Amino acid sequence: MKYSKKEITRAGNIIMSSKNEDERNYALLKINDWRTNHLQPLRVFKRRLIKQLEIKQIEVYLISQRLKRLTSIEYKLDLNPTMGLGGMQDIGGFRAVLKDVKDLKKLKLILEKEKPKYRAERMTDYVSSPKSSGYRSIHYIYKYKSSVKKYDNLKVELQIRTRLQHNWATAVETAGIITKTSLKSSKGPDEWLEFFKIVSSLFAIKEKLPVLDEHKNMRMEDLMIECYKMSKKMNIIETLKALKVTTEHLENKKFPGDYYLMHINLESKIVSLKEFSKSQFQIATERYLEIEKEIDNMKNAVVLVSASSFKNLKKAYPSYFLDTTDFLNALEKINSNCELLKLV
Repeated sequence: MKYSKKEITRAGNIIMSSKNEDERNYALLKINDWRTNHLQPLRVFKRRLIKQLEIKQIEVYLISQRLKRLTSIEYKLDLNPTMGLGGMQDIGGFRAVLKDVKDLKKLKLILEKEKPKYRAERMTDYVSSPKSSGYRSIHYIYKYKSSVKKYDNLKVELQIRTRLQHNWATAVETAGIITKTSLKSSKGPDEWLEFFKIVSSLFAIKEKLPVLDEHKNMRMEDLMIECYKMSKKMNIIETLKALKVTTEHLENKKFPGDYYLMHINLESKIVSLKEFSKSQFQIATERYLEIEKEIDNMKNAVVLVSASSFKNLKKAYPSYFLDTTDFLNALEKINSNCELLKLV
């Protein structure tokens, strides 16, 4: 690696505590350079994943990648003060969303049987054992080996999940924007946290997966009733439906880029998009940092991502477009069945 773990941790400590603007800016430049270096291992691991999916004929809903936002880095360091930035393993992240649990398990088996050279260093299965929040996904940490010093030993994270699990997770992120809290880290209003736990267990029943421990003694009908009551009381469907950002000005444009810098104004609900080619990755990440330093994080969000088209970009990152359409369709179906079965 170009920077040692201790060097990056020191830079992380500076951005979290230093009041000196010059010192902070120098640390940010170092962190951004280190963050940019993760694009190379991301490209290599993502390319191999796509090849494996094609060989095994596994239908994929979407594949995407992103470099972790500075606000997310700072938030994670704040939550985990003993971690140190040098120990953060998801600076570069890529994700595969699959059609169903059958395909998810099939891919999990393939990844577990990889040759040692390509096998993940660590795996955490939040599908079989979901987080207490209701979050479900399988995480893999990969270490990249390269003769190029700045890339050698960098770590990236792969997440694989089903489409239904993806809908749940992105709805949680979107609701976090409404509440201005990190619901996905179990921080925020109790009623929102409880609502998403109930929906998570209902989705699990649909996918024949374990419900949350606190719901093990509840019938599916009881969960449906609670979901119905909470969604009506909190006006969840109408609240989420009203959130979508404006994208009409982008729908008919062609975006041939490899990387997209998305900037979302949460007040005006307008998203702007700038595309960059592979050869422009340095320019892209420099601009990424510039915008991150300029914006008010309570009113704006910016992220550098990769996707094959604007359509796939919206599928991969619906929370950045405040779009919970797929989640709401599933929720409305639950509530409709609740009424049809005369449970309420």
